[in-house]
Amino acid sequence: MGESHAFGASFLCGPSRRHLVMGVCIAMSLLYAARVLYWIIIVGSSIEVEQKVPSCVGEECFQVFSCKGLKDATAHVMEPLFTVSGLIFFPMGFHAAHHGDDLQMKRFALFLLGMTVLRIAVIGCDMLFLHNCQMYDSNMMSSVLRTLLPPSPLRVGVQEKLRSLSTFPVEVVDAMTSGFNLSAWYLVLTGLWAAFFLYVTIEAIALSSLMQYGLLGLGVHYGLDQWDEELNRTAIRRKVQSGIRSKFMDDAQLPLSQGNHVGQLSAYGTVHGYGPAYSSYRKESAADYSMPSTRYEVEMEEEEDEAEVVRQLAEKLSQEESPEAILDRAFFE
Repeated sequence: MGESHAFGASFLCGPSRRHLVMGVCIAMSLLYAARVLYWIIIVGSSIEVEQKVPSCVGEECFQVFSCKGLKDATAHVMEPLFTVSGLIFFPMGFHAAHHGDDLQMKRFALFLLGMTVLRIAVIGCDMLFLHNCQMYDSNMMSSVLRTLLPPSPLRVGVQEKLRSLSTFPVEVVDAMTSGFNLSAWYLVLTGLWAAFFLYVTIEAIALSSLMQYGLLGLGVHYGLDQWDEELNRTAIRRKVQSGIRSKFMDDAQLPLSQGNHVGQLSAYGTVHGYGPAYSSYRKESAADYSMPSTRYEVEMEEEEDEAEVVRQLAEKLSQEESPEAILDRAFFE
């Protein structure tokens, strides 16, 4: 409860913002580290890599601003840029979330925002390339030719045929894939990916604000309502209830009347005696019973006052807002 109560929950009732940011940072750091390691192994080893079909032949290689020259442009921009920058900023985001560094978290949130904007721009460029050239670029084709997640919807034989092509005209690709809507598949995948990173960006910005100002602007204390976690309200109610005295026990502990009245009565005759002795006995008996009665009335008044205080405290506790209500009000007001 404390983690989500201090930093807020992601996906409404999912993990806390801090855990979400840390998990994304760990996953993306491992992914980009594995990609760089793969590049190093391929470049530094003598293992023969599968020969790819050349993307251009002869004079076509000098036509930069053409359909054939730009078909690899977005892939060549995204892959190295995201990989190198991700190896720097994703570990930074993990460190900021783990140690509560609001300045580093703001920098990480700005990086996520820039990366998300660039992804959306790349999607627009790919669709513009498809519309003008009637050709799929390599970035769009990679969505159906991946060997890892997400799995390709095409059969292995169809994927091998597509990899043998140097360019990807729409007519040829649609004929090989039996009319598979590749552009819709690409938009769904990249759109979900961009939406996820946009959500993580929003959560990172909110997390940095909580780390710096707290829910109520009190800095590292995260708001006065967080102190409620240190109070055990159940124990407080039990303590208050244990302080309520039992009326039955109080009545049982009242002192009895003093003196041996039975002996006095037997010495002077009947109860309806006469004379000064009987008058003094009646005065003593009245005094003996009037004192406990007055004290009992005082104790009853004290008990009623204590009961009224307990009732007011119980009403106050029942009317107090819960920490979750205070958290929701701090975010949505």
